[in-house]
Amino acid sequence: MTKSTSLWGTWSTRSTSLWRRTATVLAAATAAGVGVGLVASPASAATSWETLTVPITTQKVSVLPVGTQGLFARSEGICFDASECTPTVRVWQRSGTAWKQLTPPADAAADTLAGTADDDLWVIGSRWSADVDFRIHHYDGSTWSANLNPEPKSLEINDAEAAGRNSVWGAGSVRGEDPDGSTTWHPAVGHWDGGSWKTTRFTDVEGTFDAVDVRNENDVWAVGSRGTQPLAMHYDGTGWREVPLTGTAGSMGTLREVFGNGPNDVWVNSGAKTSHWDGTSWTRHDFSADSQAVVSFSSYNGQVLAGVNTPTSQYPKLIRWAGTAWQADTSLTPGVRVNQLATGGDGSLYAVSSRGDGVLFSYTSYLSRLAAPTS
Repeated sequence: MTKSTSLWGTWSTRSTSLWRRTATVLAAATAAGVGVGLVASPASAATSWETLTVPITTQKVSVLPVGTQGLFARSEGICFDASECTPTVRVWQRSGTAWKQLTPPADAAADTLAGTADDDLWVIGSRWSADVDFRIHHYDGSTWSANLNPEPKSLEINDAEAAGRNSVWGAGSVRGEDPDGSTTWHPAVGHWDGGSWKTTRFTDVEGTFDAVDVRNENDVWAVGSRGTQPLAMHYDGTGWREVPLTGTAGSMGTLREVFGNGPNDVWVNSGAKTSHWDGTSWTRHDFSADSQAVVSFSSYNGQVLAGVNTPTSQYPKLIRWAGTAWQADTSLTPGVRVNQLATGGDGSLYAVSSRGDGVLFSYTSYLSRLAAPTS
């Protein structure tokens, strides 16, 4: 299973609500060293992180682990005002300890990366013109395909994940039209079966999917929103069914992330609000403060971890689920916030972290790797 590389919401494509909390709560959390749902860490993880280079340190970066230690990456320039600049997006491949830039087709857009090997990369995204055109291109290690999206004017994929070389799942939406002629959007899932992309539409729902998680061909989750309400659906190999987030006090809004650590161990989140599916029901396990917004889930040696976007170093940027509460993990030192976590095929864990905003403070990206467990 290989996770896509979509970046974080307010900054880029997905998965971050930024921080907001009153000064009183912030001060209290700082003084206590721990907030609601977060327990103090008795010690840092015993295994140390290895520092790797990033393609461009001054740009936003995300990575896609493939194979055992193969890596692709996406870099994006910082641009706060679309009317004044257009962010430069590049695609990279790690060769040994160095990065080489790839050259996708001129009509490609690299909003999302997915794939399984050095010769199996999917580049997915939209060409923002007067008429939005959504593109899906494949790279086989030497040659790029033409656009493979069967519905480039209506099918949009916000997140994608490869279950295998001949099985890639993409979650997003399709454009529809009401009887009065107005445009509507319906959640949709695209699936590559080795020969073509096929689309499953949920036309009875107005909304979109923002994230997908694929454990295998018979265990796929897609999450997003139905209007302003959270939407979660599961595929069991025969069909899709909605799994309503009932029994979770308080509105979660749009679900930005989904991660399955097992068939009965699934996590979804909306900012600091997080719910867990145990195979029967959902239970809320929120983070300590609204100032913390999870941007990525992953696992290491069977444990679930979450990368957190925080305003300052006074909050933990990496937390792990301790069975009853979230525990601060202080083992990762670079950066102030974690923008992405990703597990490699050999069980290693990659973390992209950063500090600065590129405007008031210089922006710096970091890439760290936790070697695969030896046991």
